Amino acid sequence: MQCAKCGAISPEGKRFCADCGAALPAAESQAITSGDRVVSQAFASTTRVHGERRHMTVLFSDLVGSTRLAAERDPEEWRDIATEYLRVSGRTVLGLGGHVARYMGDGLLAYFGWPTAHEDDAERAVRAGLAIVDAIAMLSRRLADEKSVELLVRVGIDSGLVVVDEGGSGAAEVYGDAPNIASRVQAMCAANTVLMTGAVHELVSGRFIVEDRGAQRIAGIERPVQLYRPVAPSGLRRRWRVGTVRGLAPFVGRQGQLDILWRSWLSTCKGTGQRVVLTGEPGIGKSRLLEEFRSQIKDAHLWIECAGERYYESTPFHAVSELLEQGFGWRGDESAEERAAQLESALGSTGIDLSEAVPLIADMPKLPPSKEHRRPLLTPKQARRRLLESLATWALKLARLQPVVIVIDDLHWVDPSTLELAQML
Repeated sequence: MQCAKCGAISPEGKRFCADCGAALPAAESQAITSGDRVVSQAFASTTRVHGERRHMTVLFSDLVGSTRLAAERDPEEWRDIATEYLRVSGRTVLGLGGHVARYMGDGLLAYFGWPTAHEDDAERAVRAGLAIVDAIAMLSRRLADEKSVELLVRVGIDSGLVVVDEGGSGAAEVYGDAPNIASRVQAMCAANTVLMTGAVHELVSGRFIVEDRGAQRIAGIERPVQLYRPVAPSGLRRRWRVGTVRGLAPFVGRQGQLDILWRSWLSTCKGTGQRVVLTGEPGIGKSRLLEEFRSQIKDAHLWIECAGERYYESTPFHAVSELLEQGFGWRGDESAEERAAQLESALGSTGIDLSEAVPLIADMPKLPPSKEHRRPLLTPKQARRRLLESLATWALKLARLQPVVIVIDDLHWVDPSTLELAQML
């Protein structure tokens, strides 16, 4: 259940939000049930609205070929499949701070920016769209074995000014072009892809790798609508990096801090590891200082960079996964088998014991199991401890080959497992 005041997710049946203490009326949502499965469905808002103007990002998701899938199966079996799809999609939206406005058959309508607004609602919506595609692909692989069914999904996203007001039933309704355009854009998607409009792209520019799909005519919309297909997050965490083509202002007034970093680097090159913590108010220039420091390093070294993200602060080792991609030199276009081979080769070059490290580390990016190195039989607690030890050993042995700089940005959003690893280094 989502709190309308702060956006936090509370377990079903709770009367008050665990984060802010606001009341969670039991009547705020309806549910679709299938056996012991429940899909939360927020048709009604917890707050009354009277012509409220909002800038909102709207996401519309729908299954491909659902009419055919339903016709080929018993109604109860199809109900179970559709309910599972709605559950997975709804949880993905809620997990990224969105609001599930309505389930329409096998379609899902979600709002980002109401009832709770965030400064990055458009980015949250695009991330949710990509996450829905990934989650349904995973669900489809499971259902292919259990029920011989393949699920494909399409997601359309648009942003714009809307008015939120009570409809005829007393539930909140959104008036404006955004929901209609999102629905029409969704219908133009290829299977298992996301399309967003130019209005969304302007708000998330530089945050995602995108394909330009050009200006398209959409039924019912007079003007052509520019469309983009987001492929994956770009990895750019700093807004000023997006605009570097325009040049940066001169770097002044930070020579003292730069000297500290440089002395730490010289000590590292002599074999004494260093840990430096940069703290300061947002926008004061911490990231720019790091870039200036990096530009001055001319010696052979390995620079590995990751960051905590507000969307994944509860996901174990999320930041570490980014470190692995850079540390193993993955480009992003390799097959899972190629990555597995590169991982084993990279670990082997450091002299680490492969028998335990390979199966434990390979499990993080979901690589296929090694034929030579079987995963040890460990309890979850033991596996976590051994994984931490293997990662720390790999990083320290890597540093013996050449100096290594590991940058962890946005430490306040880093998950506890990554923090524990950082303390071991």
